[in-house]
Amino acid sequence: MFRPQVARSARTLGRRANSTTAQQAQQKAQQAAQDAKQAAGDVAAKAKDALNSPKAQEVSQKANELFESGAQAVRKVTGPIGDKVGNALGSYKQPLQYNWQVFKSLVKQVYQAEKLAPPTHLSQWTSAYSEIFHKAASKQWWSQVLSSGSWAKLAVGGLEAYGLYKIGEILGRRHLIGYNVPANAVGQH
Repeated sequence: MFRPQVARSARTLGRRANSTTAQQAQQKAQQAAQDAKQAAGDVAAKAKDALNSPKAQEVSQKANELFESGAQAVRKVTGPIGDKVGNALGSYKQPLQYNWQVFKSLVKQVYQAEKLAPPTHLSQWTSAYSEIFHKAASKQWWSQVLSSGSWAKLAVGGLEAYGLYKIGEILGRRHLIGYNVPANAVGQH
């Protein structure tokens, strides 16, 4: 008779200890959830303030204007041909649009991560290209490139540029090798 009484007391004590621990854990979880909700609300309010700032609105408006002007230029250039091409794509149109959106997003992320910025003044363009042409014409620069071993990087860059040029040529011809010239057109000018 003694044993069941001890076991019953131990079970009752265990339940009480567990219930207070569970209640405390539940209260801590509720408090943490309230704190997280408050912090999220603060961040959302700050983000909303930043987006509603005049500077952000101005930048957004300029970006939209540039996009619209670019879109109008493309529509003007392509005209009805662009519509025909769009219709000819058929079921491929949606995947192409999706892949284009993914590409734009990826480029945007790289642009922001690398903190890239296009040259804003014509003088930056001219100074960059004049420096390139000046170095290419300098015997001293070429001897430095050969002695330092950076000629390999230069060769790889040149090979890449040549490869891209050839790919563009192949795409332009729509043929891998040479131009498709009809046999009866040879010798006629």
